[in-house]
Amino acid sequence: MEKKKSTVSSASQIIIETPPSWIGVRHLQVVLLFLCMLFAYIIRVNISVAIVAMTGNKPDVDEYTWDTPTKSLILSAFFWGYLVMNIPAAVIGHSVNNKMLLGGSFACASILSLLTPVLARWGGATIVIIIRVCQGLTQGFMMPMIHGLLSKWAPPHERARFSTYILGGLNFGTMIVLSFSGLLASSPWGWPSIFYFSGGLGLFWVVLWMLLGANSPEAHPFISDAERLYVQRSLPGTARDHVKMAIPWRYILTSGPVWATTLAHVGQNWGIWTILTEIPTYFNKALNFNLSKGGFLTGMPFLLMWIVSFPLSYTADRLIIKGYTSVTVSRKIWNSVAHWGGAAALLGFAFSGSNTTIAVVLYTITIVTNCCVYMGFNVNHLDLSPNFARILMGITNGTANITSIIAPLFVGQVIDNERNIGEWRIVFICSALAFFLANLAFMTLGSGELQPWNDPNFPSSLRSDSSNSNEVDCEKGAV
Repeated sequence: MEKKKSTVSSASQIIIETPPSWIGVRHLQVVLLFLCMLFAYIIRVNISVAIVAMTGNKPDVDEYTWDTPTKSLILSAFFWGYLVMNIPAAVIGHSVNNKMLLGGSFACASILSLLTPVLARWGGATIVIIIRVCQGLTQGFMMPMIHGLLSKWAPPHERARFSTYILGGLNFGTMIVLSFSGLLASSPWGWPSIFYFSGGLGLFWVVLWMLLGANSPEAHPFISDAERLYVQRSLPGTARDHVKMAIPWRYILTSGPVWATTLAHVGQNWGIWTILTEIPTYFNKALNFNLSKGGFLTGMPFLLMWIVSFPLSYTADRLIIKGYTSVTVSRKIWNSVAHWGGAAALLGFAFSGSNTTIAVVLYTITIVTNCCVYMGFNVNHLDLSPNFARILMGITNGTANITSIIAPLFVGQVIDNERNIGEWRIVFICSALAFFLANLAFMTLGSGELQPWNDPNFPSSLRSDSSNSNEVDCEKGAV
């Protein structure tokens, strides 16, 4: 099979081999993981809209008189469990079948969603908080496992696209929640239908995943020999399933590029999760949008973000393949578009006041530009170390979700009157600042180069290759 090679920088190479077919089993895995993200975010974000209806006054449906601090606790509770579980999940996934961990944990989160209306009637805010914490614990497996699976399924020159397609489930899922949850809440079945819908979709995905998913190309029963070899040859830096590697904690925790990705993830979570959890309330209370109509307004930008991400991710990969940008430059450019472009739009949104037209336009720009993080820091874990990508994701995602807890609590302290636009302005300015500082750290410390501690022979390989420190051999795993 003829190979083509494209050198994209003095220290980073990509092996490009003609694929046996344009559509293969690796694309099926991408579709399945996209659906995983989609349904997971429906389960994760459904409370943002449901809580507005749960504390409303619709007749014949259970309602609750929760104040703003209580609602903020409920909105942040998911991340308490999510924060705790990310790193343990990554460590467990380093030695346990990622397919089974992802499927089992997702089934638990889905069942909890189905049980939410009944248990809320019994235990009120306390039981809802406990459910959300438990869902956070179960979904803590998701991102580390997805990155572990991507490290075995995604050729480097398809990495930005695959990552974008999968993580695009976040945007599509959010769009569905924000657009249709208001309609479900307004239906004869009321807000409980939001949780039934979410949980049912989750269990449907678990069945699909168990039938069609696989831990690696070697483990999939339907993959052709040609495609399996194509994926394996494109990933010389990824150890096979039977290879067990000790986690180089000291080198990971003292790595500047790892810290750059972590700080970028922290700022991203502060900004985007403030928007995801609070925008429905802001549009409903401060801008007086009807819940069902406002849902479409707040949800459509996520659909546009999802659509725009496809051509942009393709462009990012092509620029690297053609040698116009190195992996490092590519990651920093796209991350800057997302964070600094989003920060500028969010500042404008903060000062748009009651001018709803300008507010909608700037809100849309903030959301749409954010898709570029998938070609930025969010795929950087695979660049730095495919063998420890799930560990890196566990570290960055776990750390970042500290802000996912703090941000809603911060909003609860700042917002005394939900109809006061001036109080909301403080919230959005702080989110824009988080975007700005996060990308500043990524621009300063970030890298797209394969790290030496990814090598199965590290640290002996580091000593033996010290004379060639400026060149990384493709056969030792350059990406």
